[in-house]
Amino acid sequence: MELPKVSVVTITYGHEKYISETLDGVLMQQYDGPVEFIIANDNSPDATDGVVKKYFLENSAPSNFEIKYTKHTTNKGMMPNFIWALEQATGKYIALCEGDDYWTDPLKLQKQVDFLEENEEYVLTFHDVKIVNEDKIISPNKIPKKNRRDLAAKEMCGSITIPTLSIVFRNFCNSFIEFMPNVVNGDKVLIAFLSEYGKAKYLHFSSGAHYRIHETGVWSLLDTDAKNKNNFKTFFELSKLPFKHKNQLKKNALLFLFEIKKTDIAFYKSYIRHFSFVEKIFLRIKLIVLKILKV
Repeated sequence: MELPKVSVVTITYGHEKYISETLDGVLMQQYDGPVEFIIANDNSPDATDGVVKKYFLENSAPSNFEIKYTKHTTNKGMMPNFIWALEQATGKYIALCEGDDYWTDPLKLQKQVDFLEENEEYVLTFHDVKIVNEDKIISPNKIPKKNRRDLAAKEMCGSITIPTLSIVFRNFCNSFIEFMPNVVNGDKVLIAFLSEYGKAKYLHFSSGAHYRIHETGVWSLLDTDAKNKNNFKTFFELSKLPFKHKNQLKKNALLFLFEIKKTDIAFYKSYIRHFSFVEKIFLRIKLIVLKILKV
């Protein structure tokens, strides 16, 4: 029996130095079913478009691959481009790999789809990845050891980071796109949304992909304060939506707001009124206990 179609979604902008490795990692996949490879170039100002076109002139895609490359005529912005690319996906499953990251295990898709086909209670699979810079591997693991495990639906709404380039998930994107809030952290929104449909399975292979840190990376360029504010706004907006675990999302928002208080009291004061006295006290007590236990 033929395996179901997988849609691989790659968004790219300004990745002329890295996109070839991304394409290599996807096209080397030894997957027994059809693969729809969607590449969405957000009108990159550099030579990304030329690199992609040259790549496919010089390299034939496997016979089970359908290549769908688009260069937008105007810049949509990162989140609108991400949403647009997801809208194109017609596969039963979706895998993500941005144009500056790359996969290294040729059986990555096969392993993850095989598991999802046999375990309907799981909506998503993920694995650890290595962190690299321009020259070398700088960390063998992106996920802390304590988080290398399966996640319940509620935990998927928490602050545990799931590397975007590692996930393969069931395609519920039509429903997801309908309520997508205007935030930077689209991956956190997606994973919170998927928690409505099941659990996340951690698969024990860390050699599956490389997450790249570089000087033009959108997230890499942000300092800690900016990252905290982006994370806060993401969880705060998500907590307004009718999710099963919206209380968990609101707790996450409050955790980041407590961190922001240390550097930007005006920002803190502008949002703290949205949280009840009980919520603030409960979370402060929890943080104190965790600190004592050093969890």
